[in-house]
Amino acid sequence: MRLVFAAAIALATATPAFAAPADPTSITCVGQKLDAAVKAQLAADVERNLGMPGQRPRYSPAVTRGLNDATTACANERGWSGAAATASGVYALAEVGLPVAKRVVQAKGFDPAALDQQFTALPEEVRRAPLTPKATQDLIRAAVTDEAQQTRANAELLAQYFAFLNTLEYASADFSR
Repeated sequence: MRLVFAAAIALATATPAFAAPADPTSITCVGQKLDAAVKAQLAADVERNLGMPGQRPRYSPAVTRGLNDATTACANERGWSGAAATASGVYALAEVGLPVAKRVVQAKGFDPAALDQQFTALPEEVRRAPLTPKATQDLIRAAVTDEAQQTRANAELLAQYFAFLNTLEYASADFSR
């Protein structure tokens, strides 16, 4: 599942008059500009979303506004294209949400380091594009070897976890194009 939320912050207002190539090291600008209250709300939204298997992730208006404002500021300061700005907003969402996701999957009995390693073992061309349903399913099957953990809720939780990892990869690739 692609973290589609950031598409909602696709920046009508952040398209600068000129679009310079985006410096890959500047992708973290949006996350750095988010204030503590927005980061805290985003973390709470991620935790809530991960606790509601089978439902589409939702983010509060404060998170949407905060991401939009930070993305717009970074895009204007750095002359990013609209596509680079959008990718940076998506990246920021995943960057702030991943530590929460790690904590939640660990609480459910999964080893985040092992899941990360499993994801990293995928070919780069798979990681740098939105995961296909088959790739996600294969990752989940490999991660859930204990029969007691083979539940729909755990499968959906792991799908969301792998989506966070994948979002960091494909947003970074999109940002650099």
